[in-house]
Amino acid sequence: MKLVKRKQEITQLLDDNEVILAAATFVVEVERLHGKVPQFKVKQANDLKVPLLAIAMSGRIQANHAKKRLEALNAAIEYANGDKVARKRYITASQQADRLAEIVAKRVDSI
Repeated sequence: MKLVKRKQEITQLLDDNEVILAAATFVVEVERLHGKVPQFKVKQANDLKVPLLAIAMSGRIQANHAKKRLEALNAAIEYANGDKVARKRYITASQQADRLAEIVAKRVDSI
């Protein structure tokens, strides 16, 4: 029984990582292309908001990391839609999320 629960935890963790990685990838792409991202990419990024919010509100290990990635994603979407001031916000939030990712990685190693 304990093994089944552990397997479910690890599966959930991997699913969460997939969503968080997709959000981080979009933020990096926005920076690389200086905000000139195709609209279908922006729409895909908008679709990531709900799963990220679910992770952030879940209370799981990656909740704080997901909150910062969501913050960075929102600012990157705003920047891609023409708000030049949002660039500083997504860079700051992304750096904070990177630091949180390191903390999460240490916690996950202990699992």
